[in-house]
Amino acid sequence: MTYFKKLIEEKDKTITLSHQKKDIDVLEKVLIDLNNECTELKENFNNVTYLLDLIEKHQINVINEKTKNIIAGETEHLSIWLKNLKDIFEGLYKTPSKELSIDEIDFIKLEIPKLNDKKEKLNQQIRYLNNIIAKTSILLMDLRDESCKEISKGDNIVAVTQKMVTKFGDKIVGTYIFGRKEIIKFLEKTFKINRINSKELIDLLEKCHAINFKIDIPENDVFYYYKDYGFADEFVPIIGAWNINY
Repeated sequence: MTYFKKLIEEKDKTITLSHQKKDIDVLEKVLIDLNNECTELKENFNNVTYLLDLIEKHQINVINEKTKNIIAGETEHLSIWLKNLKDIFEGLYKTPSKELSIDEIDFIKLEIPKLNDKKEKLNQQIRYLNNIIAKTSILLMDLRDESCKEISKGDNIVAVTQKMVTKFGDKIVGTYIFGRKEIIKFLEKTFKINRINSKELIDLLEKCHAINFKIDIPENDVFYYYKDYGFADEFVPIIGAWNINY
């Protein structure tokens, strides 16, 4: 955990410094990396829990719990270790408890403390990551709000979104390109900004999920050909809606 904590501290420094420098790009990248790391940790945590649930069937007591930290250590290739254990434990799960060999019982007694220790560490790491993800999200939203005010000459993300709702309602039905063009024209006219700034603003709104496009896939699997969509030889669904989330 000490090494992990140091990594988190380094990330925290990067996050704070990026916010001070108003570097949105760095914060966005850090947030993506943190979410990916957290997803991987949660997957490993679920795998560990699954293995412990499997072997619980045999109700084997582990006496020397105090040695678990020495036994477990830091698994260098955690995913490989868990995959190998999964194959073994699923086989042991199918074996009646009375038919387990002494070696199999000893193996289970050896691995249970490792798994419990790893589960505890993973849980702690996930908590650390969730906390820093929350902090990064807040700081990133702060910078995006500030950027929105600069582009729109005074309105934050909520204010811009509310004006869009007044104009369009809560959605713009049509193609991705049609809706995007309508939003860009609205932003240019409403905030008296040029095409470059309007594109920057719509990208910002999309990144912070103030708006998002959802494709409406027909139930009968009918797709419509749209040559201007960018896929020359493909059939793609073009009908959907830009949702305005307010």
